[in-house]
Amino acid sequence: MKRVFMEELESGMVIARTIIGADGRALLTENTRLNETYIQRLQQLGISSLYIKDGLADIEIPEVISAQVLTAVSSNVNSMFKTFSSRKTLDISQLRKMISLLLEDIVTNRNVIIHLEDIRAYDDYLLFHSINVAVLSMMTGLSMEYPEAKLVDLGLGALLHDIGMIMIDSTIFKSAQERELTAEEREEIHKHAEIGFNILRTYREVPTKVAHIAYQHHERFDGSGYPRKLDKKQILEYASIVAIADVFDAVVSDRPFRRGYSSTEAMIIIRRLVNNYFDAEVVEAFATNIALYPIGCLVSLNTGHIAVVTSVTKVNSLSPVVYVILDHELNFIEKPFQINLQQIKGFKIKRRLSYEETELVRSRIASRKIKHQTESTKIDSEKSYAIL
Repeated sequence: MKRVFMEELESGMVIARTIIGADGRALLTENTRLNETYIQRLQQLGISSLYIKDGLADIEIPEVISAQVLTAVSSNVNSMFKTFSSRKTLDISQLRKMISLLLEDIVTNRNVIIHLEDIRAYDDYLLFHSINVAVLSMMTGLSMEYPEAKLVDLGLGALLHDIGMIMIDSTIFKSAQERELTAEEREEIHKHAEIGFNILRTYREVPTKVAHIAYQHHERFDGSGYPRKLDKKQILEYASIVAIADVFDAVVSDRPFRRGYSSTEAMIIIRRLVNNYFDAEVVEAFATNIALYPIGCLVSLNTGHIAVVTSVTKVNSLSPVVYVILDHELNFIEKPFQINLQQIKGFKIKRRLSYEETELVRSRIASRKIKHQTESTKIDSEKSYAIL
């Protein structure tokens, strides 16, 4: 499958991953064939990209969180956020239940890593960002061998890390999704950290450390963050974890003013910020859960061959199973072959192909398919004449 941006969508394309709305319902399900009506509706909803089957590697990609759990959690959390917006009250007990649902899937799928960037409508950003940050944070906590009770607390704080945003002027929050903010607007947005902390500390069911996640998730390792310019060991480990998950999810998300980065590109950015913004040890724990070479992506091998990644887990994340399809001159190999890079010496990944390079390979594959179909039709036609 491949991630396709709205302006590139065409009728006839087949959806490879179900799109879930804020209410938990499927907007469009996997295997739906797009038409102009569907494309226009997606544009109206503010969805800027989606996953399309491309015939290159239409392999079942394992998900950390099942569609059923994501549907239940998104519907419930969306309802609770709306209740808070109108009545200024949170059902902490119910939120903990949602975190436990997510955690059950995370533990069950503990060897599964994140392959796909999330697809969401612009207006649903806060909801799905909060859920994704909770999932990424708990996965990191699991990698750091947190016990269940700590994972639930971490997940709760991560889910509510941006609760203060609901109290910010909605026009400013919406502007933050669409353009660069003015200095005055940034100052207003920065208030959400302290607002969130003050909200959460009024709930007896929320431990102080959990409330501090909202307060500290924008603090930075070198003291350059806000609101209190804490540094290094002054920042709680919970908040350090959520800070990384927060930035990662923001970077891979589509915005009206820019396309989302791939998970590979996002991890390069995160690693560059080690010891300035983020704690190195926490970044390494976080990185174990992200696929640098996701299933379906194209990679260049040290031999010059081009291959498709077909299987990758935490165990073989840097040396996955690949299907070699092109030689170093981008010519199709007569007999493509599969290799497990962990087991076969002499082959290793040099780099992941860029979006533009991947599109070039896909166009060559599409041209080849058309050529073969034309030749096949011609042969069938000649056979028909021979019969007549």
